[in-house]
Amino acid sequence: MQAKGKGYTKIFILFLLVLLAGCGSQSASTNNEEVKEDSEKLEKVKQVTNWFAEPEHGGNYAALMKGFYKEAGIDMTIEPGGPQVSPIQIVASGEADFGITQADDILLARDKGIPIVAIGAIFQVNPQALLYHADQNIKDFSDLNGRTVYTAPGTGYWAYIKKAYQLDNAKEMAYSGQLTPFIENKESVTQCYITAEPFALKQQGIETKYLLIHDSGYQPYGNVIFTTEKMVKEKPELVKRFMEATTKGWEYYKDHSDEVNPFIHEYNPDLSMEALEYGAEQQLNLIFGHDAKDHGFGYMSQERWNTLQNQLYELGLIKKKEDIANAYTNEFLAKN
Repeated sequence: MQAKGKGYTKIFILFLLVLLAGCGSQSASTNNEEVKEDSEKLEKVKQVTNWFAEPEHGGNYAALMKGFYKEAGIDMTIEPGGPQVSPIQIVASGEADFGITQADDILLARDKGIPIVAIGAIFQVNPQALLYHADQNIKDFSDLNGRTVYTAPGTGYWAYIKKAYQLDNAKEMAYSGQLTPFIENKESVTQCYITAEPFALKQQGIETKYLLIHDSGYQPYGNVIFTTEKMVKEKPELVKRFMEATTKGWEYYKDHSDEVNPFIHEYNPDLSMEALEYGAEQQLNLIFGHDAKDHGFGYMSQERWNTLQNQLYELGLIKKKEDIANAYTNEFLAKN
């Protein structure tokens, strides 16, 4: 009887083990299904930036790294830009949902019938500048006459500066994204972001100074986040979630750039960690100062958009003026 009892006990234990294993398998299967279901709930979204991954896009990458986009129900892909990449064309064609460009490019595109809308400005003060060798006798924009200037073709700021400072003898050359021509010609001038090129050149032993475009009187917002009119009209809730997550990313990057920079470096290995740190420090007040102090990240004023439109019209770069409220909106920004 004793032996028979032990046999029943063994059978019972084996039965329990099989039962528990089945439950565990079912639980794991359920968890996998839940993960798959959660993934399927996320909306696939793509944004394209206006250059290779840099601190100037730091908040967007922070939102991706920290999962802020996922928390907003977004499966985000960030596509870096470059010298041959047009974020406006990519977004307008539907290949991406959101993009980053300059404020004047928004108005130039709209004048050509491309229905895009600015939904937030990363930079209150545009970091674009004209860079020159430190030993050159350049005090203001009028001193650029007679010099070779490397600038992207069709830029509004150069058209404005040429006219405002009567630079009839400046030699305009297309900017390719490479600094070699500028380095070799000590009397030349090149466009730059003050958050990037001055540091890169200093690392090579080249001292530079710059004239900030903003100080010329031409003051478009920098790195403006935009989308299409169709997106704003048909998916306003997605636009709001996207901007909330992006804003959260920028607030995080402001205080934790050292944590996020290695992630940005993965997207752009050619940019050193030192350069990333420099850029993050240099851009703080350009992003979070000025109107952003009172109105929050991304804020844009009607006055500045109107002024910009008037300048472009007077330069003959746009054929007509429109109700500027159609070109931008603060609707999707956090209200302070």
